[in-house]
Amino acid sequence: MAYCIKCGVKLENGAEECPLCHTKVNLPCDIHEQKEEPLFPVPMPQKGTGGFNKTSKGIVELILSLLIISEITVALTMWFSGNFSHGFIPLFSIMMAALILIMAFVAKHTYFVQASVHMGLAAVFLLGIDLYDRSATWSLISIGGLCLLWVLAVFPASKTAHAHPIATAVKMGTVYLLYIVLINLVVKGNLTWFLPVALPTSAVLFCGVALFFVLYLTRKRTRIPLADLVFFCLIVLFFTFTALDLFLTHYWYGYWALRWSISLFSAAIILSILLSGVTVSRRLRRFFTSQNRHA
Repeated sequence: MAYCIKCGVKLENGAEECPLCHTKVNLPCDIHEQKEEPLFPVPMPQKGTGGFNKTSKGIVELILSLLIISEITVALTMWFSGNFSHGFIPLFSIMMAALILIMAFVAKHTYFVQASVHMGLAAVFLLGIDLYDRSATWSLISIGGLCLLWVLAVFPASKTAHAHPIATAVKMGTVYLLYIVLINLVVKGNLTWFLPVALPTSAVLFCGVALFFVLYLTRKRTRIPLADLVFFCLIVLFFTFTALDLFLTHYWYGYWALRWSISLFSAAIILSILLSGVTVSRRLRRFFTSQNRHA
């Protein structure tokens, strides 16, 4: 082990000069500079990149093999039993089940991507089953429900939703209304109860949600008391059901009255008074506490 005579830096075996001060090193005649090779001469790829590993490839190949065997077995069974004309649904179901399992390994392993892919495949499966008799009826409602579930439970987890919360809330409300319109159109063929019942009831619900954003999410204090959250949610739900009963009674019978929601309306009033009292007392206590601190 050698060191530079000028600066004392450790030298490699056979070094001809110091790497720091470039002072010449006198080497014997039979010794030459030897460059040490790094432990990993080729940069190692990051974990999770580079495609499938051997385990994933083996599982995908096994799924494909079982798919082919299952399709052939079911097709031959339906053929020999004379029911081959009804074999679309089992054959299509087996194919979609295999595709869903394969996509679990192929797609990116994040909640947003996996949920989006599997909801999309479920929508294709439902639509394919419904189109077997060359008409789409119940699958439209089911697919609309999946779209609504995606908007409410999956889309908020995306980066776009986190960057634009107000636009996300507007999109969620719009998709909710479109889903109700779809149900009315599929069941009745036109808009019958949407405008007089669903739309004003949804307006009450949206007003309650907007009031929650104004009262709680725009404050400097980010922590929301659990009791306030529970009380406010119950108040919004009770008033929404009350509005549904009111508008539904007018739609059916032609007069304004509350039938089954009187108890809910009373509970909503009581909870509103209680929540208002708790909020005012909390603010008064905080005000006097801060005054005593600065006195």
